[in-house]
Amino acid sequence: MKNDLKLPLLLKQTMVRANAMIVVKAIGLIGKVFMIRLVGAEGMGLYQLVYSFYSLVLMIISGGLPTALAMFTAKHTAKGWRLFKIFSIPIILTGLACSLLTYWFSTPLAKLLGYPQINFVIRCLAPAILTVPLLSLLRGYLQGLEKYTAIAISEIIEQTARIGTLMLLVPLFIQSGIEFAVGGAVLGTFTGALLSFAVLIAFFMYNRPSVALSPPSIRTDLPLVVQASFAIALTRLLIPASDFMDAIIIPQRLQVAGVSSKEAAEMFGIVTGIALVVAYMPTLITGALTHTLTMKITADWQNKKYNSFYKKGYAAIEVAWVWGLASGFFIFKYAPDISLLVFDIQNAEIPIKSLAMLPLLVGWREITTSVLWAQNRKKTPFIGLCTGVLANFIILYSLVAIPDFGYTGMSLGIITLELIATGWNFKVLQLFQRAKSCLAIMLLVDILVFEAILIVGMLCSKTLSSLEWPETAHIIVEVIHYCFWCALYLKVRLKSVFKE
Repeated sequence: MKNDLKLPLLLKQTMVRANAMIVVKAIGLIGKVFMIRLVGAEGMGLYQLVYSFYSLVLMIISGGLPTALAMFTAKHTAKGWRLFKIFSIPIILTGLACSLLTYWFSTPLAKLLGYPQINFVIRCLAPAILTVPLLSLLRGYLQGLEKYTAIAISEIIEQTARIGTLMLLVPLFIQSGIEFAVGGAVLGTFTGALLSFAVLIAFFMYNRPSVALSPPSIRTDLPLVVQASFAIALTRLLIPASDFMDAIIIPQRLQVAGVSSKEAAEMFGIVTGIALVVAYMPTLITGALTHTLTMKITADWQNKKYNSFYKKGYAAIEVAWVWGLASGFFIFKYAPDISLLVFDIQNAEIPIKSLAMLPLLVGWREITTSVLWAQNRKKTPFIGLCTGVLANFIILYSLVAIPDFGYTGMSLGIITLELIATGWNFKVLQLFQRAKSCLAIMLLVDILVFEAILIVGMLCSKTLSSLEWPETAHIIVEVIHYCFWCALYLKVRLKSVFKE
């Protein structure tokens, strides 16, 4: 039976999903590097300011409907298609209204963000605000059907079209000014979504969902899905709302500390467009795990298979721990090389190091949130996130305005938000009480192993320093050494996690 899948199969499906996300993130990283090298940290800062507004509007339009529809379709496949058609109408109408309002009120929005010159950039967002919400809803339905291949292909096509548009328009518009180049980059969001939606429509033409001649009534289900969507939206709305508030507060508080408007945009771009991008890259693995895990544990809870439910949940949390450690150590050690060799920005080293523990915290938060949602405790993660957002706001407002505390305040606010949200989920799930002494010893061994791998890598690097190789070659050899031993340990470690 579909719901009786064993954990190794869950891991395989996660890696299939992760492979697609790796391709998507790699293409996105290429676009980020290309853009930063053309428009600099200031241009990236302006891009992130506008994108914070876009993420907030996108979440307001679609809310938690894609996820709620996915979870409902996983339980009731025959009814999912009807709900998709019903929800698509308000999604289209709301998207159209928000798209027009964004275009008409682009000037006040630009002034609200503190940079009137990004008026053109905000207008370039309007087409994407119309198309992306419907694309998200369609992907939510496909997620409920576990059509991960179709979703992955559409995401790769979307990202390729988006970055292709960026790489075409940014060099063309850069002569007119940074804001026009950033606007060209933003237009890629629309072209990518449009092409991706066209691909999924073609998929539907050849793979139409089987619908019963007399489909079951959904009158009683509709309010439940809307209620679940609202609960999920409350939790997910906090992050984009927090990001949008950060986009307003951080540049203003930096200027209070004596930083110029241009320097404030650069600092904001370094943290949100470089350091956070690097820190969030490893979370694509835990994100893929969450993507596949949610549907399976939801079905397990619905079918009262509690043993399977908890087994998968605990295994996912342990995977997030091991992967978070491996990637966190890597980010902290190679932050200087990532800053200079990849982005050609010297000031990004300290912010990247400061956020090295994010892969672990974000992975734990996403997985524990999915576990709580599957138990229909959708309001619970909202409390932890809300508290974290409030703490983040207080830290940003108080520390960023202190001279020379800009980067420290931003990094501390982000870490505090994730730490509080994750800790709250752990407390509610009683994971602290259920931790066994043998598990604690194993987790300590994990830390020591990754530290040992780093030390051995540094010793090898010193040995190679006697050779007259370029510095870049030494770094590459050291990175390959670290990745090899980490991959070997992860393989052994995850086998012990997923064994019966």
